Amino acid sequence: MTDVAPSSPAAPGTSHSLSQRPRNPRGQGDRLREELIAAAQDLLAEAAHPDDVSIRAVARRAGVSPTAAYRHFSDRDDLVMTAIHSCFDEFTEELAVAVADVDNPFDKLRAAGRAYFAFAQAGHGHYRVLFSNPMPFEMEHDLGHDQTGSDGAAAGAEMAGSTAFEALIGLVQACLDAGAQTRTDDATYLSFQIWTWVHGIVDLRITHPGMDWPPAERLLDDLSVALGLVPPD
Repeated sequence: MTDVAPSSPAAPGTSHSLSQRPRNPRGQGDRLREELIAAAQDLLAEAAHPDDVSIRAVARRAGVSPTAAYRHFSDRDDLVMTAIHSCFDEFTEELAVAVADVDNPFDKLRAAGRAYFAFAQAGHGHYRVLFSNPMPFEMEHDLGHDQTGSDGAAAGAEMAGSTAFEALIGLVQACLDAGAQTRTDDATYLSFQIWTWVHGIVDLRITHPGMDWPPAERLLDDLSVALGLVPPD
């Protein structure tokens, strides 16, 4: 349920804890906004379900009042949506950096797999936010132009993370164009297979750390071989 902006002062007993956070200097509202986003990401990483994260809990983690949070976000969903998008931006950027200087399409796909694994192993918990928690809702966005359907309405929406997935499709398509001998030439279908497989490798290693897992790179390499995403003979 969406939080409603509070119309009354904070409850008694909260002023002491909030006073522990120094007030940002005038003109540094963007800093508080980023701190709220970071607090939301931390709570999303800890929560069993995104719906468990309230705007009051985020404000408490950031050391401010809920009223301060509502100055930057219209409601709880707006804050959570922004936090998830921010995680996807970080994820997409790390993958882009990992493949930026790699020319061979097969090596580029392999580098992306290693970057995916490294992101999951990082201690910030953002992988859980993106791929281990349920996605709470579809995130609407402005496409910049009208799409007119049979009902004459202009609309556009995409699931969070579609940019990262489209980048993966591009990497797979480059391998197909370079002569990869796969069972299908559908880059999107192959990308879903990769994502499913790699997520299994990553998530099982996170949730069952006591297992004697083989090296991740070996598993990732075998994935490419199994799907035929290797250089032609």
